[in-house]
Amino acid sequence: MSVTSTRLALGLATPIGLLLLTCIANAHHSTTAIFDPRQTAEVEGTITDVFLRNPHIGMTLLVESETGEEEEWQIEGGTYNELVRMNFDESTIAVGTRVRVIGMASRRGANEIYLRQVLSPDGGVVMRAGVDTLSGNTERDPAAEAAAQGIFRVWVNGGRIHRLRNPLSPTAAAEQARASWDPLTDDPSLRCQAPGMPNANLNPYPIEFVDEGDRIVLRIEEWDAVRTIHLNGEIPDDVESTPLGYSVGRWEDKTLVIETSHVDYPLLDDSGTPMSSDVRIVERYTLNEDDTRMDYEVIVTDPQYLEEPAVWDAVWAWESGVQIRPFECTVR
Repeated sequence: MSVTSTRLALGLATPIGLLLLTCIANAHHSTTAIFDPRQTAEVEGTITDVFLRNPHIGMTLLVESETGEEEEWQIEGGTYNELVRMNFDESTIAVGTRVRVIGMASRRGANEIYLRQVLSPDGGVVMRAGVDTLSGNTERDPAAEAAAQGIFRVWVNGGRIHRLRNPLSPTAAAEQARASWDPLTDDPSLRCQAPGMPNANLNPYPIEFVDEGDRIVLRIEEWDAVRTIHLNGEIPDDVESTPLGYSVGRWEDKTLVIETSHVDYPLLDDSGTPMSSDVRIVERYTLNEDDTRMDYEVIVTDPQYLEEPAVWDAVWAWESGVQIRPFECTVR
């Protein structure tokens, strides 16, 4: 089966319909720089290699082309942690298995797909990939429910991951840097180098706030990141800059406001937008009345590389049965 360069009516062609790939905008590298979410590709072949790891799972397929020649296709997906949470059985995509893969087509015309679904030749669903809300997909954890207080619990993607409120307004210097960015070679995540703020926080995987008295610890599953939010309101004179910066927090009713400075990281996002040491980041985490939903907003100001502040927002939800899993990035 050859690649199809136009969108398929997958909602009619597959048993469960098309799984929306909700992690397109902020995956571990710039997914949409390599794959086109408007173009769907589909191939059928035999698995010759499988790698199940973070930050990306993948496989190699041996596919017969329309001319009868054999071609290798590289298939990439989201994190291995996603599959674990879906009780994935590794034996279903073992080497030698024949499968049909549906996903985003390569922008470069290469034999590559960012997968949305893996099907058996008869159309049965073998695997799906992509971050979806976990709501209703996990068993309740009474102990976690008893321990949860306000913001202090594990949060999952609530159906809307981080999105830019308005297009970025890069300066001329930033535009020049973005133009020379090659996501296939320049992205630090390809070498398992964790991002700094704010990109470290712009991910769709579970996070957890932990109460430590005069400070709050924010655990982020992606990259095994740990942030410390100081509640004393003061920034020491001898603070050293780090990729995650120095964060100071305060409460405004049911909103946790965090201001971060002293960030030492060269990139704002996974599209090659540079970031200076003058960057300032303000985040707002706002709880609803029963503490089951959390609205997130982050405003990034960088006078050197942004004409206007960049604003992202998202929605988080609480599922008591979800826990933070080790990320343990592995270079293939």
